[in-house]
Amino acid sequence: MHAMPPEDDVEGEIEEPRTERKLDSFIIRVFPAFVILFGLIGVAAFIIAWDSHSLGQFIYALGLSYAVGFAFLGIPAAAFSGPRTVPVYISVPASFAAAAVLGTVLWAVFGDGEESVNDFIMIFAEAAGMDGDITWNGVVVGICVLLAAVILATYGVLAVVCAYFRRNYHRILLSMMKPGESKLKRRSLSLFAVPDIIDVTDVRLDPETYSGFSRDVFLRIFKYTVGTGLIIASYLFLNPVFLDTINFTDMMATMVLISLFITVLVVPVSILRSLGAEALSAAPRPFVLWKGMKSKMFRWWLFVFLMLTLLWICLYTGADTARIFFSYLGYIVFVLCMSAVSSFIYANTFYRGLRDGIADRFAALHRRRTGRGPDGCRTG
Repeated sequence: MHAMPPEDDVEGEIEEPRTERKLDSFIIRVFPAFVILFGLIGVAAFIIAWDSHSLGQFIYALGLSYAVGFAFLGIPAAAFSGPRTVPVYISVPASFAAAAVLGTVLWAVFGDGEESVNDFIMIFAEAAGMDGDITWNGVVVGICVLLAAVILATYGVLAVVCAYFRRNYHRILLSMMKPGESKLKRRSLSLFAVPDIIDVTDVRLDPETYSGFSRDVFLRIFKYTVGTGLIIASYLFLNPVFLDTINFTDMMATMVLISLFITVLVVPVSILRSLGAEALSAAPRPFVLWKGMKSKMFRWWLFVFLMLTLLWICLYTGADTARIFFSYLGYIVFVLCMSAVSSFIYANTFYRGLRDGIADRFAALHRRRTGRGPDGCRTG
């Protein structure tokens, strides 16, 4: 006699592209070992290659190790991820043409000055075999090499995020309507900032129906990613302690590494909005879950307060205003470009599969638990 599947296992009831299912299975199977392997590589690199064994250098070594790991993971993710609304033969040449234009603009603005954005970019040009002199072609080649690395790492990060959320987000949503108390339910209510006075009786989805490239989704991810990146950058580039102890190249490298993983924070809020998730209760109006989650994770007034406070401290302590300005300007250029890349890859490749995968699993599990679809119509 065969064992019954778990109550929330609905994988057999879901129809989805075979390559998407195989990619998810592959990622979920290898990711625990991936975390351990590249964590050990980061620790080994920190011990062997870094002279200064500080906490900051340890975090940097781990971040670099995982960035390289996600770039390797991005190769199968790019090859086997869902169908693209904008085909590769258009998006890839357009991306590298834009990178060449950006390299030309950066050369015109910053020239061959040391401790500048172009000095940082030459690290990637040297990785491609060019000499260390800052030249126009070196900056262009460096930008293109950095773009290729960012694209692969972004594919790796998004593939992992989408695989785990596609398999589990429906359980998190439906845990709020289960009777009684459980650890998952408490965490879910806290995650979506559902007020204590609301007793959730049902959860409803009204997914978006875009079938092509969604400009709204692209702009939404772009806005959230840029905002989060600027909050982090303000703490780093306007902090007088960092300005005195870390050189510009290390700061830029740190921010690029951090920027690769910002989508991990952004995608859960964006996909919740795309799903139109609402918690129903005895209240006359449903509680919109993405708004609750956004209010918990992103408080933009803190960014304004933090930026103004750190700027005032820098001016008061006599920090180099010109260095602050050009450092901040250089990072803004990078965060805009990296946010555009990650937002495009998500909207073009991952968004539709993630939205439909969560919605289908949610509907199947809701129907199994209640005997009716999530729209309230009885399914027989």
